[in-house]
This record gives sequence, structure tokens and C-alpha cells, in this order.
Amino acid sequence: MKQASIYSSLFRLVLLLSFFSLNNASAENQVNLSDISMKNAKIFNGKLITGGQPSAEDLAKLKAMGVNNVINLRTEGEFNQFDESEQTKLLGLNYTSLEISGATGITFENANKLDKILSSHQGMTLIHCASSNRVGALIALRAYGVQHKSLKEAIADGQKAGLKSLKEKVVKLINQREQ
Repeated sequence: MKQASIYSSLFRLVLLLSFFSLNNASAENQVNLSDISMKNAKIFNGKLITGGQPSAEDLAKLKAMGVNNVINLRTEGEFNQFDESEQTKLLGLNYTSLEISGATGITFENANKLDKILSSHQGMTLIHCASSNRVGALIALRAYGVQHKSLKEAIADGQKAGLKSLKEKVVKLINQREQ
């Protein structure tokens, strides 16, 4: 009898832990990017969404999904369809501009700046550029330089965040740092 009671208690405990595990896993899945027009929109992790330029409507939808912060990697004058800084303020979002000028802006210094900004944010953050390529490049350099991931892991993180044509530049920077 006692053994059956112990197994029954263990079974209940496993079910309860499974329920909490599924509940926590689904928190990330509550963000549904299918209604977002933003190019290459991806959930990088439970606290970070990456992508290209969001529309004003996208920003409102992201706010409704729980995004609190926006980091814009585009340079001044690169986008002029609406004032993103003003739009985010109207929505009650925190806005940070970290201007990354193409491949020349892909540096470990800028990856460290991005890390400091991300570390200061509470809640979910959207980080974007025009296509998510610069986002992915800085995420990869951050993964390698700050989070001490391997080259392979850093590139995988970068690609998950949108790294494409800047991959060669990122690999070169990491290889130079290793020497």
C-alpha cells in the first residue's frame, strides 16, 4: 500500500511539473508574429524579437503582445516613412537608437553597446534594422565576445536573428580576435 501511495504521489508530482513546464514554454509562444508585416520577424528567445523595419501598425501590435522596448539599428535618414521615436513614445515603449552604418558598424564595440542596452531593459525587446542582417551580425558578435560562445554557436545565434550577407564579416572579426 505504501509503495503504491508513493508511486501515486510521484506520478502527480511529474504531472504537475510537466504542467508548469508547458506553461512556461508557452509564454514565449504567446507572441504570434503572423500578423506582423515586419520583414524577417523572429522570436529569438522569450525576451527578444528580431526583424527588419516595423511599420507603425506593427509597433502597436508588438506593444499589445508585450513588447516594452525597441532598439533601432538604422542610421538617421535611412528610414523616413514615419517618426519611429515619436511613435514608440506615443505607444509607451522605450526607444533606443544605436546607429549601425552597414558593414563598417559591425564591430565588437557596437556588440558591447548593444549588450549594455539589452541588459538595461526589462521585459520583451524588439531589435531591428532594415532586414535583420545587422541585428544578426551584432547578436553573433555579442554571443562570441560577451556570452563566450564558440564561433559555431555565435554564428548560429546570428543566423537565428537574421544574419545573412554579413556572415563573412562576422567570421573574419571573430577569427581575428582568436589570433
